[in-house]
Amino acid sequence: MKKIILIALLLWSLPGMAQIKSAHLVASGLTCSMCSKAIYKALEALPAVMTVEADIEHSAYDVVFKPGSDIAPDELKKAVEDAGFFVAALDITATVSNAAVANDAHINIGAATYHFIDVKGQTLNGDVKLTLVDKNYVPAGVHKKYGRKTSMKCFATGYMDSCCPQHEKGNSKRIYHVTI
Repeated sequence: MKKIILIALLLWSLPGMAQIKSAHLVASGLTCSMCSKAIYKALEALPAVMTVEADIEHSAYDVVFKPGSDIAPDELKKAVEDAGFFVAALDITATVSNAAVANDAHINIGAATYHFIDVKGQTLNGDVKLTLVDKNYVPAGVHKKYGRKTSMKCFATGYMDSCCPQHEKGNSKRIYHVTI
């Protein structure tokens, strides 16, 4: 009986093991190496960050997070904006276990909820690269393109609405829209 309970608890906790492992961020508005250094320092100062590698030529940053840490994409975006710049693109690598996704499916990774846009039904396992397609994470034309692939209201606002299965009335939680 103890083995059955232990196995049930382990299986129940597996979805909670999903976490963001790393991110590849491209910034815009940079004009010099000092700009790059400002973003580097801002990202490096985040408590969840283990390492940051800058690619000055492409205004890109590879960020690796501490194991077990919980970070949301908006924290990265805020760090870049507080340094005086903007996010032009953000890909995250998440470690997931048996996450069933399809167009307009929602899954939790860490404390955040991710809404999949323009994906075919599949089960994700291991490290998966997700591209954020939310407003202010991609150019307006790209955001508009993905907006045509869903009829859910949350895509326009970035916050859960009655269209979202996890929506609680009166509590609009942040939701991130991603594609694979």
